[in-house]
Amino acid sequence: MNHLDVVRLLGLDAPVRPAGEGFGQIVPEDFELLVQAMPQGVIAASVLLSGTDVPVRSLEGFTRDTALRIADMKEALEGREQELWLPLHPRPRGLVPWGRTANDGVLLWDTTSADTADWTTVLTDTDFQFWLDLPFSASEFVARAVTGRAGGTPAFETYQEYEAGSFWKVADDKRATAMVLANRDIRAVEEIVTRVRSIGVPGVRQYAEELLGRAGESFGALPEDYLAIMREFPSGVIAGVRVFPASGGPGTPGLRRLDENGLFLQWGEVGGRAFGWLTAKGAPEEWRVAYIEPDASALTCLEDQTFATFLRRRLRGDNSLF
Repeated sequence: MNHLDVVRLLGLDAPVRPAGEGFGQIVPEDFELLVQAMPQGVIAASVLLSGTDVPVRSLEGFTRDTALRIADMKEALEGREQELWLPLHPRPRGLVPWGRTANDGVLLWDTTSADTADWTTVLTDTDFQFWLDLPFSASEFVARAVTGRAGGTPAFETYQEYEAGSFWKVADDKRATAMVLANRDIRAVEEIVTRVRSIGVPGVRQYAEELLGRAGESFGALPEDYLAIMREFPSGVIAGVRVFPASGGPGTPGLRRLDENGLFLQWGEVGGRAFGWLTAKGAPEEWRVAYIEPDASALTCLEDQTFATFLRRRLRGDNSLF
């Protein structure tokens, strides 16, 4: 999908690219053309684009309005003794913010590729505890938000229309999320799923389910807590833990078996250690988290930790490996 798909979905006039204006040299061309075609407002009650003059002349100018917020997010992450998996702009190939969500999530580009047309999207919460890797351009992300929105949700609203209507539904959802998370007896799966949903936008869950469906065909039965979380979380980082997609694409890691006997099923990594399950105990519900040292010198099993409880422990500030 590209910017033309988005403007068609929104019922807008297709933008015309002026010749020789330098589009696509600093940030992706499809984003600049999308911004040029759209009035300021809220897409599918969930996505807000960074307003900017186009074509973009410098990343410094483009990121100026978000620099303080990103610095605060980085400080919150470092306070948890965690590191970003990718650097932030202005470091070379650093993450560059291009929008936000109505639920206070932040949308950034992964600028690893030298070609701006190949930049993909990262969706994160305000302290980088959840980082969703999405292989979408800005345009495809927006198009998925529009096509995946709930019935009755407008495709596009001006700020005034949004504040008079959809805003109140978003506010109600935030209050409901806060009430769920305030429950002292909340289960690990419910806590993680609630937090992922609170930053997500329409279309993300559909993509996550696509990945999980392909994994089911390859690996068969998997633990229920893993399935419940990965239906909402396509891949990325949760509390400093790199979680692979349930099914990886060419050249990318995914759920995988590391040994010939298939007894260790890896789902992610932390600090160079391979994290997964020991699957020797028959039923998936009996599998427990285990990890292998970077040099493969030792394997440790966390006998009391499932996928969900291990991630929740990290979210609550316990980064120990025991």
